[in-house]
Amino acid sequence: MRIAGVPYMLVDARLLAPLTADTVYDVLAQAATEMLRRHGRCGRLREALASVRGLSVAGLSVVFERRSPTSVLGLVEALDRWASEAGVQVVLVLDEAQELRVIRGFAKLLAHVYDYHSRVKLVLAGSEVGVLDRLLGRGDPSAPLYGRPFTEITMGRLSRERALEFLRLGFSELGVSVGEQELVEAVDLLDGVIGWLTYYGYYAYLEGHEEALKRTIEEGSRLVAKELEAFLSVRAPARTRYLVVLRSLVEPRTWSEVRRSLAAYLGRLPHPQQVTRYLKELVDYGFAVKEGDRYRLADPLIAEALKYLR
Repeated sequence: MRIAGVPYMLVDARLLAPLTADTVYDVLAQAATEMLRRHGRCGRLREALASVRGLSVAGLSVVFERRSPTSVLGLVEALDRWASEAGVQVVLVLDEAQELRVIRGFAKLLAHVYDYHSRVKLVLAGSEVGVLDRLLGRGDPSAPLYGRPFTEITMGRLSRERALEFLRLGFSELGVSVGEQELVEAVDLLDGVIGWLTYYGYYAYLEGHEEALKRTIEEGSRLVAKELEAFLSVRAPARTRYLVVLRSLVEPRTWSEVRRSLAAYLGRLPHPQQVTRYLKELVDYGFAVKEGDRYRLADPLIAEALKYLR
């Protein structure tokens, strides 16, 4: 795999759970190793990486012997130097980048790369839009990355017609015939979420429509439940309140209706700022969306995932 024909290093922050210093450096080393195996045959990339103090290169494997921010910066500097000599750009892709915000000084490191390493281009991807915005410093002049221009690509859910077209084209490329009514059922259940439509298409190709829907809902809802559990685990005192709010959003609700749902649980009206904070957090982390004056679940499988949570 190549990104637009450009050398790249992909860091998947989803592999960092539980997040520790060791997992950070292990995932970075794995990403550097994979890049070296793709582009290291000429030897120059290997030489550049081997020159970094604290980095060990044995064959086509990279290991952090010194686990410090200076070693990470040295890795980026080596990539920049190699790219300059090779006359190319290197793309550093950070998938689920918002997970890395807990690393002390991470935003400052990104700002340094942006400012001083012109051959290294940053691509930050994330599913928690509001959290990623905070990492980028949107609207916060004191943030390290504030004011630096960037291009934003938002991947929203597909409209009903585009979701149907997405499935039709996918099955057409595979040479598979799927009935229009089956496609409509899949889109109605999965609501234009590209990831779940892709799951469904893959399983429908292998096992047929009925089994594909069943597996997509079962596996998808368990995956969402795991993400919700991680979100709730650091909000233990308010766990049940968040669940009350989420369950109320199975149908679109106004702020006042959400507040009344919480009041029914608490036996009293909650403070308005509490309601606003719960909803803002759920929107920031991609579990809810606001449309007009109403909030709803961002993903149809969240409703299924809630069945696994207490």
